[in-house]
Amino acid sequence: MRSAKLLIAFFALLLAATALAAQQPAPDTSQENPGYPVTVEGSEVLRIYEGIGSFTAQDRALAASERFSKLIYAPAADLARITTSDSPYGTSVVLGENILLVVTDDDARHYHVSRQAMATLLAGRIRDAISEARLQHSSQYLIRAAIYAVITLALYLLLVWLVVRLTRWLLTALRSMATRFKGIRIQQSQIMAGERMAAVLIAAVQLVRFLLLFVFTWIFLATEFNYFPWTREHGARLLSYIGTPVKFIGQAFLNYLPNLFYIVVIVAVMYYVIKFVGVMAREVERGNIRIAGFYPEWAQPTYKIVRFLLFAFTAVIIYPYLPGENSPAFKGIGLFIGVLFSLGSTSAVANVVAGVILIYARGFRVGDWVKIGDNMGEVTAQTMLATHVKTIRNEEIIIPNSVVLGSFVTNYSLLAQNNGLILHTSVTIGYDTPWRKVHELLIEAALKTKYILPSPAPFVLQNALEDSYVQYEINAYTDHPLLMVYIYSDLHANIQDCFFAAGVEIMSPVYHSLRDGNRTAMPAEFLPKDYHPRGFRIAKDDAGASGGKG
Repeated sequence: MRSAKLLIAFFALLLAATALAAQQPAPDTSQENPGYPVTVEGSEVLRIYEGIGSFTAQDRALAASERFSKLIYAPAADLARITTSDSPYGTSVVLGENILLVVTDDDARHYHVSRQAMATLLAGRIRDAISEARLQHSSQYLIRAAIYAVITLALYLLLVWLVVRLTRWLLTALRSMATRFKGIRIQQSQIMAGERMAAVLIAAVQLVRFLLLFVFTWIFLATEFNYFPWTREHGARLLSYIGTPVKFIGQAFLNYLPNLFYIVVIVAVMYYVIKFVGVMAREVERGNIRIAGFYPEWAQPTYKIVRFLLFAFTAVIIYPYLPGENSPAFKGIGLFIGVLFSLGSTSAVANVVAGVILIYARGFRVGDWVKIGDNMGEVTAQTMLATHVKTIRNEEIIIPNSVVLGSFVTNYSLLAQNNGLILHTSVTIGYDTPWRKVHELLIEAALKTKYILPSPAPFVLQNALEDSYVQYEINAYTDHPLLMVYIYSDLHANIQDCFFAAGVEIMSPVYHSLRDGNRTAMPAEFLPKDYHPRGFRIAKDDAGASGGKG
């Protein structure tokens, strides 16, 4: 409730500031001539913008200021006699027979009044300014100014003492605690050591002390000069060096408040729009919201794409309200960044487009076991630029999405959960072994293998009848495609065990031997205990012998 009230108050202040800024008259930027001031003891009476004849506006302002200054030290001059009179050049402000100032039609045009009215107004201003200046040269005024100057000096010295004492205490405390600073660390990386951090803080305190003393001294001198009429002009100049930039910045800030209000409103609206889109994406991903033809795994990628588009849309909307958006520097930097992006992002854009196509093509998902080209492994991450695959040897392979899109992708996991993945391997057995026996042994070996499903049942295919052997292929279902490498290894081991236990030799690779003179090619543990290789049997061929004699 409190935060809501603060938010309402903040927007109310913004609206009020916007209204005040709108009521301020816009400065006349078309007027290039700033004019030259006519002053009396540092106080500006008017500004002259135009010259007369060979006299420039600056010459007229300096001459008028000198005339007014002389009247300050001429107490015999009766200021009540300052009046106006017409002359060939315009309306003059005169004191007796002395012309103090000539007001022309061009001068009056800058003030948007008639020449006579402006001359009458200036005559009154001049009388008041000179009277005030004479008063400020009196002994009573100067004594009071001296008292104020002494008080100001005392306040200045007190402030300097406080700043020096406070900063000295802070510096002493920082130096004593320098060894106890822990520094700045991000996880295991040390960004800044404790001693270095203490040194930076000490330097910051010293810099702040210098700036405070400089500002206080500057304001003190300007205030002291302002107390006395002879130095008031210098005091006003010192204050203008600080006051003019501050006033300019403040006025610029007030003028910018309407644009700032628009930016705040646009950013706030877009922030809640993006939050709403994120909530919808999570609900679609969890299955709480279902959209026909839209799969849950599309939710997060779609959210990222929509969020990027909303960011870009927000930037386009607020661009006209940014400060300096029409400046040549701003445009030049934007053009430079655009050229760099267009020259260096060709491959990146191609990968991003390929990544979007792969996401919505649903070729694979994170966690699937796939084969992309010659690389086989588990998909660990799928970004807009690349696909990360982790192999069985714990290798991380990063494949650009444009390469993935142009390659053949085999997904072993897509149908495995519902229908099961068929693993297959082949053996070659001689023709002397009955094929039914081979089928029985292959199925037995498959059912003994971990992660092979008993249903659907394994089956055997006879793929080829070669010259010296038959090629048999065992096909078995599994629902653990990520473990297919280990399942194949166990399956091959079980095939060997089952065939050897049944006394069936596996004829791969193909070899030739004289069976009567060699040991059977099976492990000893699968042979009978009384097994001995049989020797050659030599028999006399009587028919061949008698034929030879004949």
